[in-house]
Amino acid sequence: MTICTEIGRWIEENIEEPLERFFEAWLELCEEIRRWVEEEIRRPIEVWREQQERRCREEKCYWLCLCCNKLICWFITTLVKVIEWVIEIVGEWLVETICKLVAIIIRVIVMVIVTILKWIVIAIICILEALCAAIMWAAALAILFALVSIAAIPIPVLMLMTWPVALAAIAAAITALLVARFLCQTGWCKVIRYIGWAFKWATILSALMALVFVAIGTGMFMAIYGGIVAAIMIALEPTGCKLPGLFERP
Repeated sequence: MTICTEIGRWIEENIEEPLERFFEAWLELCEEIRRWVEEEIRRPIEVWREQQERRCREEKCYWLCLCCNKLICWFITTLVKVIEWVIEIVGEWLVETICKLVAIIIRVIVMVIVTILKWIVIAIICILEALCAAIMWAAALAILFALVSIAAIPIPVLMLMTWPVALAAIAAAITALLVARFLCQTGWCKVIRYIGWAFKWATILSALMALVFVAIGTGMFMAIYGGIVAAIMIALEPTGCKLPGLFERP
């Protein structure tokens, strides 16, 4: 798993998912507020209004005032019903709708900001990770060039050009390894894997040069490189750090 994937998963598990749970809890709270208004305010008023309606129906009419008592009773009942309707519309539906609407708007804004910041962080880390990988590959290739150049020294045809190449490659390898160590904080296992990969290829290329140019000295370097690879593998066995194959990524 790459650092980019790890950072993305960490942001998802520790920032995005807690925020999603927070906004889900907010929406549930909006529904709880509506239920509280319904149960604690509107329901008692509704019960009282139903009792009042029943009383108005059962109450005797005072004909002397043209049943004014019933008119007043029904007027109060109607007024309470209007209040009940207002509470239902404003106190329940409107409050819940506004509460959820505010939650949704803030959720969209927050998640957009978090997503943008996530992209920026991952982009920066991925660029740094790619840069570090490129530096390590440069170091491995420089080591490979240096080893092959050193192995080619016994070949008379290549002797003059191998020294400058070997020195330049050694300088480039050292520089790349130092940059990778201090800039990328590359672990020792990865460094050894790249170096081991270079030694493996140097062993193969040295063997080919020894066969093509019939150079015993180059064959000796091939044997030395192979012995170094074997020694590294034996030394790494207890640590769990293994050298990559020839066609594997270090």
